Amino acid sequence: MNNASIAPTDLDDRIAAAFAYGAKSDDVASLIREVEAAAIAVGEMAERARSRALDPVLSAPDVAAARREMDDAEFRRDRMQVAVTKLGVRLGELRAEEEDNRRRATYEQVKTKRDKLAAELIDKYPAIERQLVDLFARLDANDKEVNYLNTRLPTNTERLRLAELVARGLPGLVKNGTQIERMTELLALPTFEYSALHPLAWQRRN
Repeated sequence: MNNASIAPTDLDDRIAAAFAYGAKSDDVASLIREVEAAAIAVGEMAERARSRALDPVLSAPDVAAARREMDDAEFRRDRMQVAVTKLGVRLGELRAEEEDNRRRATYEQVKTKRDKLAAELIDKYPAIERQLVDLFARLDANDKEVNYLNTRLPTNTERLRLAELVARGLPGLVKNGTQIERMTELLALPTFEYSALHPLAWQRRN
């Protein structure tokens, strides 16, 4: 084995690239496994070179060559081990960054949807509020007229049903033994322009 076999390779370039902009966590995780394997392999190379350097039958030049090979392999092993540690830190940073990017994308999607709904609410609610307040006020007034009239019916006439019951196809305020909740009584319609003194645009008052 010669020094060229443990010289810097594309693995060094990929380790350096893992710390550059645009690195992906999945690639770094795969690279860590590869660097760990390289550290083990080069460590074994260092041990074999050490055994050769200590062999008393070797000539002085061969001992020097084995010694250089051992030193190079040990340096390479130590470099890979340090790389594994720093790549682990980098992996954590990338995963945190990628998770933050996913959250940011979701944030922007939800914000965009929220802004559209807010614009739609501005566009539709004030008109609906005015229409419902007007309608329910007239229903309420007519309820009073119907109820009053039903106490003074002309001859040969039936009691009048309330407008809401007619619209909903209900015969009365009780169906199958259950009290029917009336829209005009249930509805509490908030004002679009909030006011602490008058928070509701509509709430039936008896």
